[in-house]
Order: sequence, then C-alpha cells, then structure tokens
Amino acid sequence: MIFAPGGMIHCATMAAPTPAQTLPLTGEPAIRLRRVLRRIEFVPALIVAGLLWQVASVVARNPTILPPPLIVLRAWADLLGGDLLDDVAASLTHLGIGYALGVASGLLLAALAAYSETVEAIVDPMIEVLRPIGAIAWIPLAILMFGVGGGVPIFLIFHAALSPVFVNAFAGIKETDIRLVRAAEALGASRATIVRRVVLPGALPLILAGARLSLGVSWMAMIAAELTGADAGLGWRIFWYQEFFATDKVMAVILTIGLLGYALDSAMRWLQTRVTRHRPQPDDAR
Repeated sequence: MIFAPGGMIHCATMAAPTPAQTLPLTGEPAIRLRRVLRRIEFVPALIVAGLLWQVASVVARNPTILPPPLIVLRAWADLLGGDLLDDVAASLTHLGIGYALGVASGLLLAALAAYSETVEAIVDPMIEVLRPIGAIAWIPLAILMFGVGGGVPIFLIFHAALSPVFVNAFAGIKETDIRLVRAAEALGASRATIVRRVVLPGALPLILAGARLSLGVSWMAMIAAELTGADAGLGWRIFWYQEFFATDKVMAVILTIGLLGYALDSAMRWLQTRVTRHRPQPDDAR
C-alpha cells in the first residue's frame, strides 16, 4: 500500500518470484555434448533398424526368406568361429590394394593436370568419360583379363577409387589462393616448399573429402566384384551361402558388410577431423 499526494491510496502488488529459467547449453559444453551424441548416434539407429527388421520378419511369416534378427545373430556368432574372419581378411586385402592404387593414381594425375595444361586437356576429359561408367559394367571384361580371383575386385576398386580422388584433388589444387603462392615465391621459397607448405594444406580438405567418398564407392564395388568374379571375400561368401539357401548366414554376412563399412567411414571422418582440426568446425561456429 502506497500513500500518494492528495490522500489517494494505491495498492501495489509485487510480482511473485518465478523459477530460474533454464538457459540452453552454449559454448564449450554444448560442443562437447554434440560430439558425444554424434559418437553414439549409431546405437539408436541400430535399435530402430532392428525393430523394423523384426516387424518385417513377423509380417512376412517366413523365417526362411526373411529370418528375424535373433536367428541372424546366432548365425553370425557361428560364423565368427568359422570362415567369416578369413573372408573379412580377404576383402580388406582386396580393398587395401585397390584403394591404395586408386588414391595414389588419382593424386598423381591431379597434380600433373594442375601443373600442366596439356596433361589437363588429356586426363580431365578421360576421367569424365570413365567416371559415369559403373564398376559393375567392367566385371565381364575384368574376368576375361584376370580370371576369377583377387584381380577382379582389385581392378574394380581401383577404378572406383580413382575418379573421386582425382576430381576433388584437382579442384583443391586449382582453388589454391594464387596470392599465397606469389607471396611464398617473393620470400624465396622453393617449388617443393610451396607445394608442401601452401598448396597441400589448402587442398587437403577437398582431398580428404574425395578419399572418403572414394572409400565408400570402393567398398560397394568390392562387394559387387566378389559376388561374381572372386574366389574369396565377403561378397563371394554371400553367393556361396545363397547356393545353399542359408538366408540367415547371408543376412549375417550382409550385416558384417554394413558394420565394417560404417567402421571404415567413421575412421575416415576421424582422420578428416584430426588432420583439419586447425580449421573452424561447424560446431565451433554455432
């Protein structure tokens, strides 16, 4: 109650205290939380996929055609004590050789094309013509050239890995700031130093992006090649179990392919983060 001049009395009410509002996480705690959630994002996705798989198996009412997850997991456990690890080793060997050859060739051709317009005029159209041709289209010719064996998946992986690396590396090198190159030349830096200190750091993000893209494409090309043109590997094992109508084991091998592919992509994402950690990250800008 307040007495105002003139004898008027005014009643004033005070606002009741309200609970403290919860402020959203910002800064470093929010960044850490998002990184933790990103690391475990695979778990809820796997749970949802398993539930949908179980529902589809119940609706199909035919465990021989579409076995439920528990049956596939039991088959997967049995395969771990059998030939599955040998098939994983064979597939990773195919991938390692073909991917290394494809990445190395793509980087070399990109460097030569960026250095010489003559090389660019020859290599760039050739890559653009070969790039739309899927790896599966080369399987008959690869079998004729190498026979059924490890040469077919290695050749197809090489073909799949080459184009993405070349395109991204070439774009990264060409987009290097010419002012930085001229500044380094003015300071007396040698050509090797300019490449190592200026060109490579500037092109590295695009190179790694191309390497990650080519890894995924190479993994898919490897499975396709092993299905028809190899005598070992995960793709070949799928074809082997399909001949005996062992769909639970077929699904177990498919599950292994998906998990290994996810692990390889996660490793490549980790490498991108580690190598380019000096650059601003999307989380840091929020």
